[in-house]
Amino acid sequence: MDKYLTDLVERMSDTSDQILRAGFDGSRTISWNALREAEKINNITFIPQLISLIDSEMNKKKRSKAYFLLGHIAKNTNNFEALSYLIARINKESDKYIISSLLERIASIKKPLGTDLQPLLQATRSEKWLIRHSAIQSLSNTSDNLAETALINIIDNTDDPYDLTYSNATLNTIGTSIAIPFLEKHLKSKKRDVKNSAQYAIDEIKKRIKTQKDTYGLGS
Repeated sequence: MDKYLTDLVERMSDTSDQILRAGFDGSRTISWNALREAEKINNITFIPQLISLIDSEMNKKKRSKAYFLLGHIAKNTNNFEALSYLIARINKESDKYIISSLLERIASIKKPLGTDLQPLLQATRSEKWLIRHSAIQSLSNTSDNLAETALINIIDNTDDPYDLTYSNATLNTIGTSIAIPFLEKHLKSKKRDVKNSAQYAIDEIKKRIKTQKDTYGLGS
């Protein structure tokens, strides 16, 4: 593997200079700076090398850092190969923290029509809340109606305030007019986060509808 990649993953995993004391500035550590470096990389030639690393790496921490790096390359380049690989890895990991982190990476990547969303949809039904909430967020950045349908099904069939809030927040970014009646049901919720997130989602969806009408000259 490219020496730079090997070094970067090592630096991302380095905790040798992390001191637990008052006033400790985490932004000066080796790992913090390496993570910020990784967020900017857009070299697609690194993708097959990172895939090979992940497939063979037994150390969970290093594998997690490789996911982080690959996720940012996918985000920065809109690379479908990297996105598809990350999604496929969801069912190959067992550690809930790695799965949650992986889903969070996927959330920020644009998912074009034709993307296999099934592993994400399946994860929204996980019994582990950490995975479930990250999976709900992972449905961001897609226009596939399967994602909206899954989120509507959640807000129409659960009383869990966290599931509702996360689903409302994702519908805020991808929802259409179809979701509005389901969101309106939660405007009288006694849970402030649920009520507010539903209202914000409705407002954003209506803004998108208006923008689309204005763009295509349809008027009101």
